[in-house]
Amino acid sequence: MRGKGRLRLLAACMAAGLIWLPMTHPAWAKKLRLKVSHQFAEGDVRDQMIRLFGERVSRRTNGELTFRVYPAKSLFKPKEQWDAMKKGVLDMSLFPLDYASGKVPQFSVTLMPCAVSSLEKAMDWRNKPIGKRIEEILEKNGVRMLIWFWLNGAIGSTVRQVRLPEDVRGLKMRAAGKKFEFMLKEAGASITSMPSSEIYHALATGVLDSCLTSTASFVSYRLYEQLKFLNAPKEYAIWYMLEPVVISMKTWRRLSPQQQTILLEEADRLHREWIPPKLQESSQKLIDVYSKAGVQLHFMTQKEFQAWLALAKRTAWKNFAETVEGGHQLLDLALQAME
Repeated sequence: MRGKGRLRLLAACMAAGLIWLPMTHPAWAKKLRLKVSHQFAEGDVRDQMIRLFGERVSRRTNGELTFRVYPAKSLFKPKEQWDAMKKGVLDMSLFPLDYASGKVPQFSVTLMPCAVSSLEKAMDWRNKPIGKRIEEILEKNGVRMLIWFWLNGAIGSTVRQVRLPEDVRGLKMRAAGKKFEFMLKEAGASITSMPSSEIYHALATGVLDSCLTSTASFVSYRLYEQLKFLNAPKEYAIWYMLEPVVISMKTWRRLSPQQQTILLEEADRLHREWIPPKLQESSQKLIDVYSKAGVQLHFMTQKEFQAWLALAKRTAWKNFAETVEGGHQLLDLALQAME
């Protein structure tokens, strides 16, 4: 039988169902175990979230996709995760975006002093133009957003209660974020940069006597064992940080459309059902744990917040608008999301 005849016979057999050829991409047919890294302690609310996400995705895909979670910077150091995802060496991370602001300066808007007014407003970024812009910047840099997750933060100290900007003068502080560092340095603090996982040792050895970090990190890293004072978030807070679950675009492209859809659907389910009550729980847990530990608590007043806002506008906001490409536009979009 000649070539054309063979092709006609093959086509006829396929049409009759006598021969079946798989039409899926070869990678889609394989089970994938995704490497997921984060810096936070096992059992931290962020660790809980990524494990729950993995369980739900595995169940929905009938085990085609599973997560291997590496907590407590056991696979990569915190800031190394960014390049690892871009290269496809790491599949996913629960990654504070500001950690990559040295390479993508626009990400500093996700940890900008006084630019977010509440956790509810922060979580709504994903539905606003500011969120769409952040997602565009991420994908341009080889990483894709999956879960929007924010935490509010507090100000801890071993020396005195930090209520107002003038209270930071002379303190050795971990500021959490380039724009917080800029603002607090302008206010007279001495700044030391480090990931939240290193704060405890720095406080214990006197490298730091004050710090800003998330409510969850204040608890999971047991900083109450070192601190004497805490300005805790209640009605007002100056610190909100975007700590999303993101995936390497190289990994994303290996997934089938069905697998991609499942990831997005389960992320949306977390946004609607799991994250809102957990965020409130995290704030209250901070207050309960630190009260029990005998740490002196303070809750910021509106007048105090306005003093911090005035400082932020003339320091961190001004610097971001002037030095970061598109910075002014990003600040405008962030402010629109507060309305």
